[in-house]
Parts: sequence; C-alpha cells; structure tokens
Amino acid sequence: MRQMTPEEYDEIARSDCFVCRLVAGNPLVADPRIVYEDEHVIAFLNQFPTQEGYTLVCPKRHAERWESDLDDMEWMHLQSVVRAVARAVAEVTGAMRVYVASLGSPERNPHVHMHVCPCPPGTPFDQQQFAAMDFKDGQYLQISDARLDELAQQLRARLST
Repeated sequence: MRQMTPEEYDEIARSDCFVCRLVAGNPLVADPRIVYEDEHVIAFLNQFPTQEGYTLVCPKRHAERWESDLDDMEWMHLQSVVRAVARAVAEVTGAMRVYVASLGSPERNPHVHMHVCPCPPGTPFDQQQFAAMDFKDGQYLQISDARLDELAQQLRARLST
C-alpha cells in the first residue's frame, strides 16, 4: 500500500463529502472497512489512521454541525454507537484510553464524524490525547490490508453481540 501524501489527502478531503460518498456506495478511497452500520449510523476504520483501530462514526444523513443539525434522538443514537465502538476498539486494541472527538471543518470533511482513537498501552504522556490523533511528520500509520481486515473483523464481531 502506497502512503498518500498530505497534498493528496487534502485534495480528497476538500472534494465530495467522504461520508455521503461512502454511504452511497461510491467511497472516495478504495476498500473502506465498515465495522458497523444501521439505518442511521455508519462506522468504519479511519483510512488515514494514527493508531491501529482508529475508527470514525458518522450519521448517514448529511449533517455538518452536531449541536444544531442533529435532533436529540439522532444525537443520542450516534453517541450510543460511539460508545459501543469505543468499547469494541478498547477490547480489540488493548487501549489504555480511548479518545473521542468531533473534528472536521466547513472547508474540509464537513460531515459530522466522531473520531474514536485508541491510545496504546505504554504510550508516553507527550504522545497521548490529541497527539495520539495527530499525523507524525504529516504521515499516517501504515497498516497492511491483512491487518486492517483483521481489525475490522474483530470489531464487527464485538459490535454484533
């Protein structure tokens, strides 16, 4: 698998809505690993991860602001899925902590998406919290297709129970 450059990532992030394209079955990046899906929410492994098991959880309906574009029921359902995904990610990765954040901007990746990022055991303090979600030197973690498939399968198994 070839590492995408920061410029290539930025071009994709500023193009069509990555979540809406995924929901429509026409993802911007090939081979998304969907780990959970219901009528209203989809969760998939981050295709540009900084940690193994880093997952994005999104409402299927296009919404750009969680605090105003989602009604109470949509927000509560999204958060229940985020919590279930976080538990599964923690179990699969052995994370000492799982971070959750709503990131994105109107200019790049505007669709509401919750980042569920595990912090591996033994991570030094200066590499925890937002640093765990940040690209190191503009590069994301290279994970083999086989390992991504394995992580996705393990997460799906935990989320199906």
